[in-house]
Amino acid sequence: MTTNDVEKKENPQTRQLLIDAGIKLIAEKGYDSASIGDIATLAEVTKGAVYYHFRSKENFVLEIIKQRSESNLARLKQLRKDNIPITEWIENVFSMIIGFPDTDQQHFLLQVMVASIRPEHKMIAALVAEIHAKWRKLLAEMIEMSDEYQKGQLLEDSEVIAVGIMALIDGLLIHSRVEPEIFTKKEFIKRLAPLLQLWVLQVPSET
Repeated sequence: MTTNDVEKKENPQTRQLLIDAGIKLIAEKGYDSASIGDIATLAEVTKGAVYYHFRSKENFVLEIIKQRSESNLARLKQLRKDNIPITEWIENVFSMIIGFPDTDQQHFLLQVMVASIRPEHKMIAALVAEIHAKWRKLLAEMIEMSDEYQKGQLLEDSEVIAVGIMALIDGLLIHSRVEPEIFTKKEFIKRLAPLLQLWVLQVPSET
């Protein structure tokens, strides 16, 4: 290991450099194809520095998932408001997903979801399930704060709607990979929110 590698290993910024490199490479190649060697090369450190900070590739990815989840949940909590139209906060949630600083974060989340369904990645699957449960609970709480919920106008209970919203978010992440030019258009979100309103709200009776 060179002197430069030692300095980088001991530098408090090295951990974040590795995380940034991991997000980028996993977004591009997928979990299984992005090697520790590739990540170390992109971060300009040795593989030993990666193992020094994270012990294994799986622990490395678990740490990234936890970090990104905590950040995204914090951003989602900032959207909570009492008695606003449900379409307004749905649009805000989707805009938050689109508003990630770069597409690498979107694609990293998608690659992690793909990895989590494989039987050999049980720890990743368990963490993804735990994070989904937190998102589902928070979304359900947001739904219950909406004007329509307070008026008893929702077709389903908050938990069911929360699962549906999460499925649509996952779908948006897939579209961000398949059709990035469509995904990045804010007009797409504006068209989607009224569609969701028709799905979750009861049609008022005219009689």
